[in-house]
Amino acid sequence: MPQIKQLAAELTSAYNLRAVINTDLSLSIEQAYAVQQQKMQYIDSNPKHWKIGLMNDGEVFIAPIASQDSQKSPANFSGRQFNALHVEAELAYRLNTDFLPGQCYSEQQVFAGIDAIAVSIEILDSRLQNWQHVSETLHLADNQMNGALVIGDAIKGWQNIDYAGQKVELFINRQLIVADAGSHPQQDPTSLLSAGVNQGTKRGYKLTAGSWITSGTWSGYPQAKAGDYISVNFLGLGEASLQL
Repeated sequence: MPQIKQLAAELTSAYNLRAVINTDLSLSIEQAYAVQQQKMQYIDSNPKHWKIGLMNDGEVFIAPIASQDSQKSPANFSGRQFNALHVEAELAYRLNTDFLPGQCYSEQQVFAGIDAIAVSIEILDSRLQNWQHVSETLHLADNQMNGALVIGDAIKGWQNIDYAGQKVELFINRQLIVADAGSHPQQDPTSLLSAGVNQGTKRGYKLTAGSWITSGTWSGYPQAKAGDYISVNFLGLGEASLQL
């Protein structure tokens, strides 16, 4: 489909130039993933970071995050321009095995393939000029508004976390912006992991050992600006920070 190739090329150019495009193209889910995959062939054909969450219809989505957009905490993105700048406190899970394209995995297999959890911060951004108003499939084609990802403190014992009581704090310039508990939209983010991995393999992605999957915001998405210092604390799990 010519529109798929054209949109993938336009989004890739916008990504490389830190620019935006203006489009209201109507995409199906399959077309959105086709754009996403084609764009990643240009940007990073072997991504090691991923994000998952829910579409409006309840289906779990997956979107790759390029290696050049991923840093360990303390991270520094002060040289990076963002078009839409919001931040999210999240938890990410590390894979210890490969999940292969075209294969379907049970929840038991997926959980057995995870060996750690880490505090993470996602920077939201968009290559779409009118991002507040476009369809969710356009966001999916644009890697679901990922701008960057920071991986912070990690621990092995992820199976026994009390997500319903888990406390989270997000600070901007050391000022407390969000303090909450049990605030993940699905309460337990592990409920997304099996479907997220299988969505990836269904779409032809290989999720390799050592990859991280971040699993959605606990803090909403507060707006930030260039120069801000962002830090996140999941009590008992660890911290992460970044400089914009």
